[in-house]
Amino acid sequence: MTVVATAGHVDHGKTSLVLALTGIDTDRLAEEKRRGLTIDLGFAHVEDLSFVDVPGHVRFLRNMLAGVGGIDACLFVIDAREGWMPQTEEHFEILRLLGVPAGVIAVTKCDLVDTAHVDEVEVLLRHRCAGSFLDGAPVVRTSVHDPNSIDELARHLRSIPPRTSTRGARPRLWIDRVFAAAGAGTVVTGTLIDATLSRGDELEVVPGAVRTRVRALQTAGQSVESATPGTRLAVNLAGVAHADIERGHQLVKPDEWWLADTFDATLHVLPGLRHALSRRGNFLLYVGTEELPATIRLIAAEELQPGTSGHGRVFLPRALALAPGDRFVLRETGRDETVAGGEVLEVDPTSRLSRARPSVDVDSLIAQRGIVATRELFLRTGQVHEPTVDDVIFSAAMLSATHAELLDMIRSSGERGVDVSGLDDALRQAVKMLRPNAAVVESGRLYAPDKAPSQQPSSPVLDAFEAKPFAPPSASNFDRDELRRLVQAGRLVSLDGIHFATMALDRAHDVVRQLIATKPAGFSASEFRDALGTSRKFAIPLAEALDARGITRRRGDVRIAGPRL
Repeated sequence: MTVVATAGHVDHGKTSLVLALTGIDTDRLAEEKRRGLTIDLGFAHVEDLSFVDVPGHVRFLRNMLAGVGGIDACLFVIDAREGWMPQTEEHFEILRLLGVPAGVIAVTKCDLVDTAHVDEVEVLLRHRCAGSFLDGAPVVRTSVHDPNSIDELARHLRSIPPRTSTRGARPRLWIDRVFAAAGAGTVVTGTLIDATLSRGDELEVVPGAVRTRVRALQTAGQSVESATPGTRLAVNLAGVAHADIERGHQLVKPDEWWLADTFDATLHVLPGLRHALSRRGNFLLYVGTEELPATIRLIAAEELQPGTSGHGRVFLPRALALAPGDRFVLRETGRDETVAGGEVLEVDPTSRLSRARPSVDVDSLIAQRGIVATRELFLRTGQVHEPTVDDVIFSAAMLSATHAELLDMIRSSGERGVDVSGLDDALRQAVKMLRPNAAVVESGRLYAPDKAPSQQPSSPVLDAFEAKPFAPPSASNFDRDELRRLVQAGRLVSLDGIHFATMALDRAHDVVRQLIATKPAGFSASEFRDALGTSRKFAIPLAEALDARGITRRRGDVRIAGPRL
């Protein structure tokens, strides 16, 4: 189904055209009937066309903006008597900023003026649309009293294909209407984007993180089991009250989005402005069906002149489920005018504003970060990327740098080796990609192949400590110089004056993994002691050593999984 939004100046006949095309009057409010003026969004469908009828009056611009996100095309309406008007211009610029790909132009009320006048109107509007998405679009001269003109308009609209491309594997629906249906409960409507949604799917309402489930789906009045991106959809939700949802809220799948109140973006300043765009001013941002106040900071510029483009960082009062490629519009409230629009590039950027180099390209994001978890990349972009190792992705530069740093550390460590648990995340991941002829890991330490303990002469002293890793013998029973040599070689470790074989820490690490698997809320010191089969004298130094390495973390009287478990 092709989703079409109307656009144009107030009282140019948008609603009457939709009525003529579908037989449905989208003005449903009593005030709309009384004033003969569209105030809120209206919806209608016929066969393979779905219409979103938007208000033309400037006072209801927020409602207009809520109706044109995620559409396939616009029905651009111009009254033959009045021609191109101020709100025609603003709607036109908004559609351009939002990247609407196609449209059909309808010149309305042609039965009320002569042909020569309509010719002049058409010449003017083609001039205005030159170089835009409406350049070369069909122009249909219509009258709601002429069925042939309405049929011709419908044919042109049906020739526009729906957008089939997706930007990820995560469905998202910006809510434009919510109501309680008798016998069904909460129903929301919107245009589905990004991915397929099915009956029974578990969802989350943003904001609020309220969990819900899709009880039923309808499109064009027909129940469906699933819906594809670009579909106008009514969603019957279970477990959530309609009073808790409003226009501008989103439906997403839980744990699939990096909710962000900050993003970097391109900014395209309207050419018709009489002033530059800068950080000064009170702005409203329109994205999807939401309107939020926004603060703007330009990147690498103090201001942007009319008709130019640049980059900026946008700050919002609450977090949204945004993705690279999302389009938005900015209005300045003081001047009450649309000033710019743009495209989201990076959500929740971590780089300082002075160093920001935003890009929609995923490879560029990886290059800036150096290393990023595949899960984090999916949450931020919706894209699945092949990991370099395990579940992380290295940029080429970071991989080369970490490899060189590891080899340098290994060479300088000699027989002591390098404690793997003490390395930062990037280095620990890079260890797994070292070739066997470059380094070996033994007892949690990294060695040059010829410096590994297995390549060194055996030591009766070390054997005695490794035989009882969790209840080692007293150091006083052994030669002090030999103990010092084994500690310097990284084969023994001294914890609170007690000597342990280095491999004892690795085995204790394994014991902690098993404890956390059965006790995710944490384990006590006595439970750790019993799992090791030792006494408190030896268990506590081992537990504190694991704390220091980030394997565990103490919380009150228990220990829970640390960041490096």
